Amino acid sequence: MRVYVIAGAVIAVMCVGAVQLANSRLDQSRARAAEANNEAPKSADDRRIVSDNVVAYSTANEAIAEARRKARDTLPRFVDLLKSGMKATFTVKFPLMQNGQTEHIWLQVDHAQGSIFVGRLANEPVNGSKYKIGQVMTVARGDVEDWMVRTSDAIYGGYTTRYALKDVPKPQAEKLARMFRD
Repeated sequence: MRVYVIAGAVIAVMCVGAVQLANSRLDQSRARAAEANNEAPKSADDRRIVSDNVVAYSTANEAIAEARRKARDTLPRFVDLLKSGMKATFTVKFPLMQNGQTEHIWLQVDHAQGSIFVGRLANEPVNGSKYKIGQVMTVARGDVEDWMVRTSDAIYGGYTTRYALKDVPKPQAEKLARMFRD
């Protein structure tokens, strides 16, 4: 059974803070992510907190699979919002492979070109050092596993993040849950 690692569910929603603290924890997060990827999940609902903003879920988790299906089904809404010119932060989640491991990470989208999203990595990957936060990348629409549009007072999409709120500190989870819109 593979592990589905949601990297930065909270970072994609909230502003990136304390770069020095994040960098000091990055090596620890990478080590914990490697352990999480190598451990066999006890059940489909098994999850492991890797760090403050990284949670490893089983790929067999039906709730995560359903969230990914909903995101893919509603991806045209994301594209419409992106093209609308609304003032927001647009992100898509996609699988990023390095060092034989896959993590599911956010790309802050600058624009779309045909069936490709162009943007910058919104999180520091935990499975290696080949990719860096802010690095320009492209993601094919077919690789998108989730999407999120964040305005000052609302969050659209973010279906895997909604699932992961149960693993976020309660005050933060409650605040974020109030912001989600369909």
